[in-house]
Amino acid sequence: MSTPHLLHEFPLHYESLVRFLRRRLGCDEQARDVAHDTWMRLAEHPATDAESIGDARSYFCTVAANLHLDQHRRAQWLQRYLAQSVDTGAGAAHVPDVADGVMYRQALAALDAVLAALPARARTVFEDHRIHGECQGSIAARLDVSLATVERDLAVAGDRVEAALRHWRGDKGVPAAARGRRKSLASLLGLGAVAMMGWKGWRHWQAQALQWQAAFATQRGQRVNQALPDGSLLALDAASRAEVAFDARRRAVLLLQGAAFFQVRAEAARPFVVDAGDVTVTVLGTRFSVELEPAGGVLVQVESGHVRVERGGRVLAAELTAGQGLAVPLGGAAARAISGPVAPWRDGRLHFDAMPLAEAAQRLSRYSRMDLRADARAALLRVSGTVEIAHAHDWLQALPAALPVRLVRESDGSLLLAGR
Repeated sequence: MSTPHLLHEFPLHYESLVRFLRRRLGCDEQARDVAHDTWMRLAEHPATDAESIGDARSYFCTVAANLHLDQHRRAQWLQRYLAQSVDTGAGAAHVPDVADGVMYRQALAALDAVLAALPARARTVFEDHRIHGECQGSIAARLDVSLATVERDLAVAGDRVEAALRHWRGDKGVPAAARGRRKSLASLLGLGAVAMMGWKGWRHWQAQALQWQAAFATQRGQRVNQALPDGSLLALDAASRAEVAFDARRRAVLLLQGAAFFQVRAEAARPFVVDAGDVTVTVLGTRFSVELEPAGGVLVQVESGHVRVERGGRVLAAELTAGQGLAVPLGGAAARAISGPVAPWRDGRLHFDAMPLAEAAQRLSRYSRMDLRADARAALLRVSGTVEIAHAHDWLQALPAALPVRLVRESDGSLLLAGR
């Protein structure tokens, strides 16, 4: 069975794979995330012995289970690394939970960035040794390199991890004597010193620590569920970007591209504000989605709780509640009420309600390895209905039967929806 045939088989086994993962993970949303990541892994890293694969479903389940196990081990290692401490004479009770969470999440982001930027071999060596516990000799034999090379890769990775944490903490330089040594996170954070500064010093440090910032981005076909330091959750759709900034008075998110779903923890003293284009959404505690449409408008939909929607300081909706939504077109056009599923992409679906074909193609492109676009004659044709993301190829193939269009594969690999 060839790799292209494996990818063709995947939609046929998608729901079965989700059921398998749901039983293992106990969560439908996480099961669909892992299933989607499995498809991306198969597309980006074709099986070298694909011809020997007999049962496609069993192969998909094995890949998915291993992928989730790798993600789980990586998360466990990062948490252990961040929780590592030395005896400073001050207990953990001296540090408030919220501030502790802020620091650890920032450090976690710094470590993730370092690991992603490492050369491929150094990253493999570091993860296999530090995360999976494989001995250096075994790694050297498997990669067909010398033990000295493995030790050198570990030293390089360790230096970069330490440098990133020192930079995150604000240290100007890394002492030469410290290079290559494994420092505990507690010594880098200086938590013992914080605990002994006294109440006045603590309050000043706390105000500084609560100034938390982070940027999140996803590639095509990738989704991210991100816990925020206040206990809220951010789900970022494929090909999306968001910047998050928290301080002692305000929690702010700037949605730069794509779509996001928020589960906000209520804090009366700190409103949660999302800016998307010229639209501002303010909440205290709720579940809602915000999406930047391909044409430039903004969609706001509420699953529970309530939100306020403004544009340019003018209130468009004083209160949107569960099941309600608002479509805010680009420019000064009037907003209109909308209904329908909230952020259906979380369940592997897209919902089109009389959407221009050009915009629907752009929306689908977030999940496709190829660019999708419509020419001038097809761009304004309207499409409605629900598309299973895993079956998007089948939906595109069936489109000419419903609309006067034809599919044209361009020389650059993109797919053109051409009007007939």
